[in-house]
Amino acid sequence: MKNRNIFNYIAKGTSFLKSNWKTPKEGRYVSIKEFLAYSLGGMGVYGASCLVGYTALTAGVYLAASLNIDSTDIWLISIISSIITIIRSPFLSKIIDNTNTKFGKFRPYLISMPFPILIFTILLSWVTPLFSYNRILMLIVFTIIFNLQQFFLTLYNVAFSTSVQVISPVQNERELLMGLGSTIYSLGATLTNLLFPLIANIMFSAGADGGGVNSIDSFKWILPIMLVIFFSVGYFMAFGIKERVITAKLHTNKIGFLAGIKDTFKNKYFLLSNASSVLNFASAYLGVLQLWICTYLINTKWALGVFSTLIGAAYAPAMLSAPFLMKKFGKRKVVLACNFLTGLFVLPMIFLVDIVSPYLLIAMLCLIRFFNGAQVITGPALNSQINDFQQFKTGKRAEGYINQYSTLIATAFSIGLGFLPPLVYHSFGFFEDSTVLYNSNILYPILRTLSILVACSAIASAVPMFFWDLSEKRHAKIMEILKLRAQYEDGSIDKELAQQNESTLISELYKV
Repeated sequence: MKNRNIFNYIAKGTSFLKSNWKTPKEGRYVSIKEFLAYSLGGMGVYGASCLVGYTALTAGVYLAASLNIDSTDIWLISIISSIITIIRSPFLSKIIDNTNTKFGKFRPYLISMPFPILIFTILLSWVTPLFSYNRILMLIVFTIIFNLQQFFLTLYNVAFSTSVQVISPVQNERELLMGLGSTIYSLGATLTNLLFPLIANIMFSAGADGGGVNSIDSFKWILPIMLVIFFSVGYFMAFGIKERVITAKLHTNKIGFLAGIKDTFKNKYFLLSNASSVLNFASAYLGVLQLWICTYLINTKWALGVFSTLIGAAYAPAMLSAPFLMKKFGKRKVVLACNFLTGLFVLPMIFLVDIVSPYLLIAMLCLIRFFNGAQVITGPALNSQINDFQQFKTGKRAEGYINQYSTLIATAFSIGLGFLPPLVYHSFGFFEDSTVLYNSNILYPILRTLSILVACSAIASAVPMFFWDLSEKRHAKIMEILKLRAQYEDGSIDKELAQQNESTLISELYKV
């Protein structure tokens, strides 16, 4: 009897796959084939982006250690790069939001950007060390190449992160894709966090001598080869998905430079979302805690790769459950809960960092990352609502402006707050030589201070979300209005009927 039930499930599953492989279910837009292209191809895109992240300067590890760049230099390069980011953001916004091609608005960048990203990543590890005889010259060369790499990487990342917001006009379908798809494509980060440190530590000998992930040879050979592999997998997404937004068939998106800036900053939800993100600035320090605990406390060849993978896997349960939690409780409540719980579970690290085993600290980080995992889904879900609201208010899709001005705001504040890590490091005796971090009298106070900043930042970031009033019901009314406007522009309904129906829907919108 049990065997018969199993065969029945297999038969039903096979039938479902066949009927929905190329044709989605009624009321849906994304077929199984396209979902797999998004998820599996996204694994390549996301993995490649994470790999490129290893070339950013992080105090005590990676390129900073291999090039002997101290924390003050990192801070200065960060400020310069931040200023460049602020200058370039308006131009990137205009480029993205005025892109109209047969491939859509974002897919062209998924197709073309891997080539310049790969070139400049290779140049970072091969050209920069040639100038090591002159520290200032080497830093200048690094900053130029790094910012060129980041320009193209930004276009690639915007195309990737925003694709899910336009793959379907149905909010619930988007959120399911975010939850299920991100659980799959996040394996890209899991694989990079496992394989790059592991292979580097095996091939180029890890230790205090600057080998392993701190060896320049790891960036010259291992990183480019892995990048090519992940970029190749990413093309399944680039060529396998479609972009769908509710606009008239002949609609061409054109946004003027000043109009794009003004309309973006008039969007209430854009401002609230960015206020929350700015206040959550210290969440980035969780990565430092993870790196330093693995590298300087556990200090084995396998620790960084294995535990980074384990911590990354802690995201999965929250990402899978996030769409269902958002549907039941609403996005606002889920975001508030995640922020408060993150702050709450960082607190033990403040008091126990120099008492308990480093393996228990890793377990705590896994728990913290579990709550962060839901925000991997809630972030894009809120952004999709922000973009839909922008279209409702202005008649234009402005993903580029909204994304890049979010980056601009975050970058501007990071310049002001960027002094905090070097201040903490220097206060406890870490300047240039990363080997001092093996000294517990230096490392423990730094880890404790960073934990305090993370806890305070997580709780503070919840405050703006108390003012978020764009509920799921209100957003559904906005989507009805956008659909109605598209029907009028396409000539499906006359002007009088369109105006009458829109007036009714807007009245209902503000009553919800």
